Amino acid sequence: MLIHRDNVCVVCSCSLGSMGKAGSKVLVEPSLDGGQGQPPPAATPAAAVKFEGLTKKKKMKVKWSQVLLVFFLVVSVVMTCCFFWQYQLPKLLPDESMGRNTKAEMICPRFPEPVPLEHPIASLKDALEKVDALLRQSTNAVSLPSLSAIVVLNDTVLWTGNFGKKNISDPLAGPPNEYTVYRIASLSKIFPTLMMYKLWEDGKIASLDDPLEKYVDNFTIKNPMGRSRDSELKHVTDGLIFLDSGEVQIRSSSVTLRRMASQLSGLPRRLRATSLLWKGRTQTAINLLQDDVLVADPGTKCHYSNLAFSLLAHIMAERIVGVEYQRWVLDNILDRLGMEDTGFDVTPGVFNQMAVGVYANGKPAPLYDLGWYRPSGQMYSTAADLAKLAMMLLGAYHRKLLEPDSLKIMLTPLFRCEKDYFANRTGTPWEVKKRGLCVGCFDLANKMDEKKKKKKKKNLERTF
Repeated sequence: MLIHRDNVCVVCSCSLGSMGKAGSKVLVEPSLDGGQGQPPPAATPAAAVKFEGLTKKKKMKVKWSQVLLVFFLVVSVVMTCCFFWQYQLPKLLPDESMGRNTKAEMICPRFPEPVPLEHPIASLKDALEKVDALLRQSTNAVSLPSLSAIVVLNDTVLWTGNFGKKNISDPLAGPPNEYTVYRIASLSKIFPTLMMYKLWEDGKIASLDDPLEKYVDNFTIKNPMGRSRDSELKHVTDGLIFLDSGEVQIRSSSVTLRRMASQLSGLPRRLRATSLLWKGRTQTAINLLQDDVLVADPGTKCHYSNLAFSLLAHIMAERIVGVEYQRWVLDNILDRLGMEDTGFDVTPGVFNQMAVGVYANGKPAPLYDLGWYRPSGQMYSTAADLAKLAMMLLGAYHRKLLEPDSLKIMLTPLFRCEKDYFANRTGTPWEVKKRGLCVGCFDLANKMDEKKKKKKKKNLERTF
């Protein structure tokens, strides 16, 4: 390297890669003032090695970063090309040579066409369409302005139908749905029966055929029909007589718990000199019955009685479990089955969801409080809640209330009614039109009673 300054030439020979090494030459000329210039200090070997190492590391980092950047760039380009290539591929078409009915696999289109689903049970499709047409025709703007229905199979809802308007007198009222509240009237009688079977399963009721006087000391009522041979035969055929040792024997003309829940008790429709709005007490009702008369010999004739169900419910609640009837039903049936829209008292919130009931002439029916007769007809519910109850009775609901054997006995007709009654058979608490009786169901109830007695006897022996 030649450097010219003030007519002085300095010649230097150096190498960046070999600075300070042997063989390096440095020529120094005198300074301007004629003095001998001081030679620059020579670089030490340690500093040279350190500088060389740092330089190599820096070059390596730069080199790997560039390689990774190029790699990811190449991968991105390849994936993008693959995507466009796949998107541009032609869709697979059915092979016409295989026939029109051949199902070929096709790539899912971007906007698939909707495909109609087949009915889960094809044989029921026509029947459900007929049900829909029948109920639609039954709706009447005057006498039947609102109707909701649900068809279930085991634990599956097959069909729902809602027709008419919730309130015919309100032009802005909408149609009902499965959550619309209806007064269920005598369907309320199902719940005293469920209570009876549940207490029987729990051992609080020894037998379904216990006479009422077992739980009410001073219960008496006149029976002018007496006890005839024909009466005895009918008692035997209806399966209500089980004479068990160690238990209170059932007289042929006894008003039993099961007969009270089956419209076979012979009790009058309601207490003498009272209406369905009577708000008395259970003990008062028992006292009034002492001067009343049975309308039929128990177990011999179907006779509709609101008194029987109300008396049964209050006796079980007050004398057996010691809890108010409505509270027991709420805690042990409604809450257990998840029937959230079912109850006794119509609050403002319930009223807003309720379909307005009407008389046959179209006039709105008021909301009565049935007082002491509440167990026979006070409750309200929805189609959705009653579907849950139906699933439980079929033994298919995931929330269990009664054992399968109890459900079988409960759903079995007990007695063939006379022609003047509105149903040809009666059960607990059903009035049904059914061909044939379940053979052996009464024996099943008797066997279950015997098992409970043996278990109770073993427990007593262990205690003593």
